[in-house]
Amino acid sequence: MSTLHTRYPWIVSFGAALLFLGVALAGTPIGNQIEQAASLPTNSGILIQQLLLVLFSALAVTLFGGWRKAGFHHPLRLRTLLFALPPLVAPISLLFITGIIVVDPLQILMLIIFTAMIGFAEEALCRGVVLGAFLPRGPIRAAVISSLIFGSMHLVNLFYGMNFGTALLYMIYAALIGFGFAAPFIRSGGAIWPVVIVHASYDFLGKMGHGWGAQAQPTTSIEIVVRLSVAVLVGIYGFWLLKRKQPLTQPAQPVLSADQV
Repeated sequence: MSTLHTRYPWIVSFGAALLFLGVALAGTPIGNQIEQAASLPTNSGILIQQLLLVLFSALAVTLFGGWRKAGFHHPLRLRTLLFALPPLVAPISLLFITGIIVVDPLQILMLIIFTAMIGFAEEALCRGVVLGAFLPRGPIRAAVISSLIFGSMHLVNLFYGMNFGTALLYMIYAALIGFGFAAPFIRSGGAIWPVVIVHASYDFLGKMGHGWGAQAQPTTSIEIVVRLSVAVLVGIYGFWLLKRKQPLTQPAQPVLSADQV
């Protein structure tokens, strides 16, 4: 494995993010063609695209730092999972506005698989690799930079038909929610499974209310206000969590020492 990501964090992080988006864009027509050629169930192409992203993120983790450094060897603890839950307020709140529109059992099962892959792929890359690359420069700076990169990656929605204004709002929203994922990851000493689970749950709940697609896009002004309001609160929560002195856990091999946190 390489330490290039900590020696050249900007180059590796932006390079990995751009390649991730390239795989996403290339994977869309590939998945759709396979779905049509093999007469697979509707939305199978999206699963194929996401599988390619899982493989890409797994390769990035393997090359830059390894699985232990990325936090995959940390056991899942209830306390760290609870500290990662606040971002779920947004999709839960929106379900009261949109209702549940995905009701077909097969589509729900496929959606569970799909969002589980999203949670793994995006957290492995954005927290396991990108955030880890900036950690030597301080936890708050690492959380902010990695969250901004995470948010910027959502500008890919422009290629899926989202207008620029909405895409910009979604980028800000994603960056704030990403900070809400980064803070418990750092404070737990680098335990990644809680944020993978919460991220997957977040996307699952969002898509249950909006359906399949590149992103669960807001469709009304009320939804946009709810999303941004919750995101700001999640961002504030993240700063509060990082400012606390008492670590959430005492991991065997922490990413940060106690005095750094």
